Amino acid sequence: MVLSRLKKTLNKALEGHARLLYRLGLRPNHMTVLGLVLSILAGLAYWKWYLMWPYLALAAPLLVLLSGYSDVADGLLARSFGLESRRGAMLDSTFDRYGEVAVITGILAGGLCSPLPAVLAISGSLLVSYTRARAEGLGAELAGVGLAERAERLILIILASLANLFWPSAMEMGMYILAFLAHLTVIERLARTLKALGEGREG
Repeated sequence: MVLSRLKKTLNKALEGHARLLYRLGLRPNHMTVLGLVLSILAGLAYWKWYLMWPYLALAAPLLVLLSGYSDVADGLLARSFGLESRRGAMLDSTFDRYGEVAVITGILAGGLCSPLPAVLAISGSLLVSYTRARAEGLGAELAGVGLAERAERLILIILASLANLFWPSAMEMGMYILAFLAHLTVIERLARTLKALGEGREG
């Protein structure tokens, strides 16, 4: 997983961005919606990959990067200015899932990978989110648990996209790796939750 220290450093570096966004009138929900729009555009870019080669081939991973930035920014805005809310959290979680599905569906539609790794990657990504939400609903904390949280999944997609420019099967391999790490994260979170719930019952 992305190291907690690295995440803290990144958040610290982007605090100035959050202040600027706030002064511009942008709020967490605005960034959440922007992140979804960018993810959908990334999916469309992957779908039309063959039309963009070679001059605009970087558009898709750049859009994925910007969608990830929007996701970080909405959290920073919420925490920095006391704008956290249950409605915002629900919107953010739901739109993040739609965004990931849009990106991976675009990769599949663009012929950059076969159906099997795409389905495995989408199901793994959704289950990573589900296991955390379900566990926390039962009183178990899973933040930072697992190798493939959303940030890591986006980074992997970006790296696979760049590698695919020089190695045509890189995206296929990247989707298999993403799927493996995502399902491994699900198993780890399930085991951690079952252990926590068992300890709670014994106590």
